[in-house]
Amino acid sequence: MVSFSEVNTSIDDISSYSLIEISSSSSNDHDDLLLPLPTLPNELLEEIFCRLPIKLLLQLRCLSKSLNSLISDLKFTKKHLQMSTKNHHLIVTTKGESYVRSYPIQTILKFITINANIHNFPLNEKDFHIVGSCDGILCLVVNLFSIMLWNPSIKKFKLLPPVRSPFQSGSSANVAYGFGYDTLIESYKVVVVFIDASGNKSKIKVHVLGTDFWRVVERDIPVPVDGTLNFVSGTLNWFEDKDYNIVSFNLVNETYQIFMQPGYGIENVVSVNLGVLRDCLCIFANTRDFFDVWQMKQIGNEESWSKLCRVPFCSYFSSIKEIWISDDDQVFLVYTKLLRKNVVVFDINSNIFKIPKIQKIDSSIEPKIYVESLISPCF
Repeated sequence: MVSFSEVNTSIDDISSYSLIEISSSSSNDHDDLLLPLPTLPNELLEEIFCRLPIKLLLQLRCLSKSLNSLISDLKFTKKHLQMSTKNHHLIVTTKGESYVRSYPIQTILKFITINANIHNFPLNEKDFHIVGSCDGILCLVVNLFSIMLWNPSIKKFKLLPPVRSPFQSGSSANVAYGFGYDTLIESYKVVVVFIDASGNKSKIKVHVLGTDFWRVVERDIPVPVDGTLNFVSGTLNWFEDKDYNIVSFNLVNETYQIFMQPGYGIENVVSVNLGVLRDCLCIFANTRDFFDVWQMKQIGNEESWSKLCRVPFCSYFSSIKEIWISDDDQVFLVYTKLLRKNVVVFDINSNIFKIPKIQKIDSSIEPKIYVESLISPCF
């Protein structure tokens, strides 16, 4: 039986251990002489390593074949992901830059000056934007035509096969993108919704990671109001263009259902946005005095709508969108003022806004939230 005190002590030992000293012992020595840890039981090693940061794991992986085998194992990468689900990062892209910047959320919440972690884009391109993330893998559209999956933490990427409109004319009025995980086949899917030139009809194409083709879903589907498909609980969700009902596309059986927005009562809601918070589908309902966050605790169950929180209106912000909320009710928002974006944190308990000092975020495209992982897009 492995005790948590043993695990925590071992983590401290490893974190303080100099990798330079380990690797300099002798490059020609046998693997087992490079690092004493392989003498520990595999169960204990796995428990220790799955709690370590990715940067350290990538260094450890280079020290021996046995460590590389352990850290690269799919079972281990999934276990590490489960342990990392609270280690969220803000990731930012900016037009004209060939890299993305990321910031640990927990560091931002300490309200100190935050410097960015730079992730160089793997292609010689500057025109790209993130359309979604899942398990540390980012789905990006490059030059409006190509779709790429990229894990910046481990510097691995995959360009997907070209995708073309399923309409006979070959043209589309608009396109929406979604990315998520199919629990039945245990693989990732990229979904593209094509809207015909009239704007009244749409069809879906699906790509399963590890294949080399796109498949048409042979049914019409409600037209999305914008290009964002929100992934939660095995579904992609969007507002349909006509009545603003919510369309929920199931990634397992590739069918959809439609459900209603929550009842807002006497509140005069002037606009709504769809998003995901705490692994639940959410609606951000804006009024002239505040905006409410409504949470669907069980996807597809209209009876499970409940109000998560209320953020008061602030005249300093011309527009505002919630993107994350901490366990202690720190609401993370992106606001726009004079066409520039920045981040503000609203404390629900104290009813106070705070603006963290983040390096160069004002000219960015819409920031996203993602979790670092060892999951590779190269299936």
